[in-house]
Amino acid sequence: MYEKFYGLKERAFNLTPDPTFLFLNNRSREALDHILYGIERREGFALIVGDIGTGKTTLCWTLLERLEKKRVRTALIQNPLLPEADILRSILQDLGARAEEVESDSPTDANDRMQAFNTEWLEGLTKKQLLDRLNRFLAARAQEDVFTVLIVDEAQNISITLLEQLRLLSNLETAKKKLLQIIFVGQLELEQKLKAPSMRQLNQRISVRFETRPFSKADTEKYIRHRLAKAGGGGKVRFRSGAFKAVWRYSKGCPRLINLICDRAFLAAYSERSLLITSRHIRKAARALEGKEYGVEVRSGWFRKAVPYLVPAFLLLVILFFVAYKGLANL
Repeated sequence: MYEKFYGLKERAFNLTPDPTFLFLNNRSREALDHILYGIERREGFALIVGDIGTGKTTLCWTLLERLEKKRVRTALIQNPLLPEADILRSILQDLGARAEEVESDSPTDANDRMQAFNTEWLEGLTKKQLLDRLNRFLAARAQEDVFTVLIVDEAQNISITLLEQLRLLSNLETAKKKLLQIIFVGQLELEQKLKAPSMRQLNQRISVRFETRPFSKADTEKYIRHRLAKAGGGGKVRFRSGAFKAVWRYSKGCPRLINLICDRAFLAAYSERSLLITSRHIRKAARALEGKEYGVEVRSGWFRKAVPYLVPAFLLLVILFFVAYKGLANL
């Protein structure tokens, strides 16, 4: 709606996990490098945890994008609440497994391409049959020096039984290398689940751990500038320094909330045809997201601080008026 007015090629603060807009501060860049290094070394398991809205899913898609440039097959589980057999089918489908292995790793003609997307053969297979198919597929890819990576998103919802099953899958290996790398991505309670005594074997095998955290005040400003630049902002729109501080104050550095607040702030500024985003626009956006009407804003700092004392003062005046009135009535 406001993109053309601000000279943007696309929405700068979309909520979709687009790897193009990924912002890496020093800490997250180092963590991503460690995860990619762990995959190259085929170390078995990696763990990414973080609070809601701190960029875990965007990191997932970034990993997928970067891994596709290497000799790596990837699969992504986005709903670990599915029955185990359905999850195994989903993994095989994502990996492009076929009913029968063919000589070429990549289908070249129309029939091969149709076969790669035909998943009817997966229906009706038992859990054991699905596991056997997956084992054979991983072994075949290993012979071609193609590594396989499985990413499990929303992994805090995964059952203990499935976690154990995935641990057993990671045991697939040749004399020199693992056949499967598994990356768990989930909310903070996932780490607590992995600390359970029954998960000890799995927890000990996780070689790379990373927690996504809210941005600092400085990184919040860098994040906003980064997304504007990626969207083609070209410097047409400007933020006052107070606006950056207000975004951080209302969002607490959470990337998802930063996106929501900035998107609504741009809309508020656009309604005024203003190229300058101020703290007032940020405040309006934050109030709107809280379900409050814009209404008349209290702009004066001293007045806003005095508001909590107004009601008691008013009550005191009423009492004094009542006492004075009673005194006059008794004269």
